[in-house]
Amino acid sequence: MADQKSFIKGVERLIKPIDVGTIHFVQGFNGLLPKSIQERLIKSTSKKYPQIGFVVEPYSYFLFHEIKDHEKAQKLLPDGFKPIRSKVFKDDKEPKYYAVFGCFWAHTSAFWGARVEFYIIAEDESTGLLTWVIVGYDSNTIGHDRKNGLSAPSCSEVVLTTDHEGILAAEFKRDDDTRQIAFESDVKNGEMKGLDQRLWLEGNLSICYGRELSENKPEVFSLKFDPAEVEEAIEIPLNNLKNYSNTWIPGLFEEKPAKLVCFPYAQHFLSDNLGYTSKLKNREELVNALNSTDFKNIKALSAASFKGLIMLGSVLSGGLITLLILYIVFG
Repeated sequence: MADQKSFIKGVERLIKPIDVGTIHFVQGFNGLLPKSIQERLIKSTSKKYPQIGFVVEPYSYFLFHEIKDHEKAQKLLPDGFKPIRSKVFKDDKEPKYYAVFGCFWAHTSAFWGARVEFYIIAEDESTGLLTWVIVGYDSNTIGHDRKNGLSAPSCSEVVLTTDHEGILAAEFKRDDDTRQIAFESDVKNGEMKGLDQRLWLEGNLSICYGRELSENKPEVFSLKFDPAEVEEAIEIPLNNLKNYSNTWIPGLFEEKPAKLVCFPYAQHFLSDNLGYTSKLKNREELVNALNSTDFKNIKALSAASFKGLIMLGSVLSGGLITLLILYIVFG
C-alpha cells in the first residue's frame, strides 16, 4: 500500500488556511443569491476540485444510542435506505440498530471548526453498503447541504476540548435553543480495542445526508483513508460519561448511550467533493485507490471560484435596488 506518511502529508497540503478563511467570508454573502444559483456555482467549483482534504483532529468522540422508535428512524432516511444492525467493536456479541452522535474538530479544504453530526446507521439498498446517514448537524463553522445551501454556523459558542487530567468536555447548543448535547468524559480509563470493519471501513465508503437535508435526493460520497486509521479506538466505559444532556429528537433513541468511542489520534481523509463519488465498495478497492492517488495531480480547493458569489450577488443586489428605486419614482 502507498506510504502512510506520504498520504497524510498530501491531505494536509490540500488544506490552505487562507482559502478556507476566504470561503468562510464569502458565506456571509450567500443571502444575496438564490439557493439554486448557489448550488450551480458550488457544483461548478466541485468539478474543478473533485476531492478535498479532510482531517479529523485527535479526540473525536462518538456516542452510540440504541434506536427504539424504528418507524421514526425510517422517516428520517431518504428513499432507498433502511436502518441496519451493526457492531461497534469486533468483539461485540450482537449487532444493534444505532443512532450516533459524532463530536469532533476538523480542518478541511472547505471549512475549519467543530461539529456534532447525528447519524443513523443504515443500508443503501441499491448497493448493499452499510452507510452513515447524516440526519442533522450543528457547528461553529460553515456548512453545506442541499436544503440550506452554504449555511452560517448554528452554534456560535462551542466547547470541545480536553484538559490536563484527561477530561474531555463537550457542549453544542444551537443559537435558536432548539437542541443541544453536552457531556464530560474521562478518556484515560478506556482501552484500545479493535473496531468492526463493516461499520468503520465500509461505512466510510458510503456516506450521505438524510431525507430532510438532502431533500430526499441523497448523493452518496466516499472517503479515502489508510485502513489502519479505523482499525482500533478507545472504548470508554459508560460510567466515565458525566453530566450528559441531549435534547435531539426525543423518543427516537434510548436516553443513555450504549457504546462510547474515542479516537485519540488525527484521521486523514481524502473526501469526495459535491457531485463526485469514487464509488468505492470494499477494502480492496480502497487500497487500490490509495495506491493510485497522485497528489501532484490533485488541485487544492481554491477560494477564487467562490469570490464569484460575492460579485454575482452584488450585481443581483444592485439590480434589485435599482428596480426598487424605479418603482418608487415611477410606480
